[in-house]
Amino acid sequence: MRRDLSMVRRLEKIEKEMGYCEIKLEKEQRLRTQLHFLKLHRRALEESMERFVEQHDENVGGRLLGGLALSEVQRRISIDRDEECAENLREIFRAVGALPLLRAEHTILSRELDELEEKLLTFQAFSEKKQRLVAERQEALVSLGQGTTESVLAISEEFEQIEQQWNILTEDLMNIDEAVFYVSRCVDYLQSGREFVLASRSQFAIDQWLRDGYLIDLFKHSSLGRAKEMVEGADRNLKLALVELVCLEDLLIAPEDFEHILLPFLDVLFDDLFQHGKLRVTLELLEERLERAVRLQTELQERREAVLTRQLQEEESRGKLFQQMGDERKKLTLAT
Repeated sequence: MRRDLSMVRRLEKIEKEMGYCEIKLEKEQRLRTQLHFLKLHRRALEESMERFVEQHDENVGGRLLGGLALSEVQRRISIDRDEECAENLREIFRAVGALPLLRAEHTILSRELDELEEKLLTFQAFSEKKQRLVAERQEALVSLGQGTTESVLAISEEFEQIEQQWNILTEDLMNIDEAVFYVSRCVDYLQSGREFVLASRSQFAIDQWLRDGYLIDLFKHSSLGRAKEMVEGADRNLKLALVELVCLEDLLIAPEDFEHILLPFLDVLFDDLFQHGKLRVTLELLEERLERAVRLQTELQERREAVLTRQLQEEESRGKLFQQMGDERKKLTLAT
């Protein structure tokens, strides 16, 4: 008797739907990893904001830093060498420079988390659907006769394993592509920041600012303020790159490549303004972080090529097995 052709076609449809479910379940797992990472990041932001808020609100935009005139701050640090006073004032300077960014980042991050949680709700049905499809596939195989479908089942199980690995590599490739994009933007921001610091060495008169300027002049209306904006952009893109990379099973990254840049930038800027007066250390920091970002970009591009090669190999195996499954199903439909 000729095998039930409709049941064979039903089996094919079940396996296609299972493949779609696997893709969605892999995506869901990565989104949950990103959700967990972003929640930890938001908690760290909140801790930093609590640390800075009082110091920031007492020193916004004026001509005083910690109750001292800017020229007096410079005297205490570069002439009196008051290390305890210097550290206290450096912390206040960090707060004034960083807190507005932290607050803005927290608002954006909270919105991103809400959107991510809503997106995850759309994946809830796929796990149950896969379990149902597994049961339906087993019923279809039994109805066709287990003894004559062993070869189909063996190939199907092997195909499922390769399909799962192919899905993982495909998602890895998309995550790495996104990370490469964000790191390349980080490189662009750091290059621009470096150029603004170079311009500041001739355009920003530190002595005049210490005598007559305001903090808001520094952070909002100067080439150094533009350099700070570039550093903020570099930090933001490093975070976005890391959000993608945490999804990879083998997270081969150097933690120092993703260290925040803004706070070290504010620290060295404080020293250059109130102690050295030449912006040399600020420039050195940006050059060092730029070199690190370029190296990271190269490493990620090399890793992308390695993942792409593996994915293409799996895709070739996947295609061959898919063809074998088709041949075996044809045999079933023609069997008597």
